[in-house]
Formats: sequence, C-alpha cells, structure tokens
Amino acid sequence: MTAPAPPPYPPRAGWAPTPSSGAAPDGMVLVAVPLAYVSQVARLLAELDAGQRAGPPRARVEPPPGPPTADWTVEDLRRLSRGRSATHRTVAAVLDALAADPDRLFTVRDLAQATGRPRKKIVGAMAGLTRLLKAHYDYAGRGLPFARLDGRPEAPRELCYSVDARRAARWREARAPSG
Repeated sequence: MTAPAPPPYPPRAGWAPTPSSGAAPDGMVLVAVPLAYVSQVARLLAELDAGQRAGPPRARVEPPPGPPTADWTVEDLRRLSRGRSATHRTVAAVLDALAADPDRLFTVRDLAQATGRPRKKIVGAMAGLTRLLKAHYDYAGRGLPFARLDGRPEAPRELCYSVDARRAARWREARAPSG
C-alpha cells in the first residue's frame, strides 16, 4: 500500500483561514507557531518538501552483526572524551565509571549512581550516542565504545553496560593528561 501524496505546500494561492471557518484545506492542519519561529518553521517545511523530492533516504549505517571489525583506538577514545556536547560529557562520565570496574555489568540506575547524573541524563545520552558516533566516528566498523548486554539475573529486562579490562585501560590512557 502506498502513502497518499503530500498536500501542496505552500497552500494554494488565495487560501487563508478565516475566524469563522477555522478550517484548513484538505491534507493540511492549522498549527500555532510563535512569531519568533515562523521563519525557521517555514524553512523546515521547505527542507522537508525538498527532501521528499530528492529521492530515497540514505541507507542506515548499522554495525555488522557479530564483533566489530576494528577496536576503538586510544586516540579515538581521547577525541570522544574531549567532546563538548552534553552527550559527550555524559558518555565520558559513563565510561569513567565502567573503566573503574571492568567486566562489571552496570544498569542505568548503577551508572546514574556511579556518575552522580540523573537517570534521565544517562538514558538521553545513550539515545543520542548512536547518532553522534555515526556522524563523527567509524560506528559501522567499531560499534559502541562499551558493551551493551541483556540484563543481569536480578534485572533481566534492563540493559547493562560494561567494558573489558583492555578497553578500560585504553579509556584510562585516553583520559590521562597529555604530557
């Protein structure tokens, strides 16, 4: 089944909502937008419209099944540790906690406690991490900088995170002051 064609944008010339009708043309919805954002919303709509005409979306870049083909180098980990975004900072704190206790399975709750960050911040950083890695690192070849595993026996439905001793040593080396 194919999706219906998007409505014409911008709306047909001469159309304007009236206080009495309040109705939008077929295939359109009226949305209140703060005046300060009207130009950005219009630009976004134009980009979306252009994107629909540009062709099929790019293929997703997923790590191949099985172990990564390459490991994270100390230099890549160092670059990750020095990132300035909130995701970088939270992931660095998570890796600090994981590296302090290699091979231990940490739940998000454990990581929140170990890092002193709210659970929501940990979850948010993990959600944004894949996008960050795809944009700036060899995600397809290296995968995540830690292991993400099914839960422990006492928390089987919760994901756990861990690093082995080798990755922990590399992370600590990456975090060490350069001399």
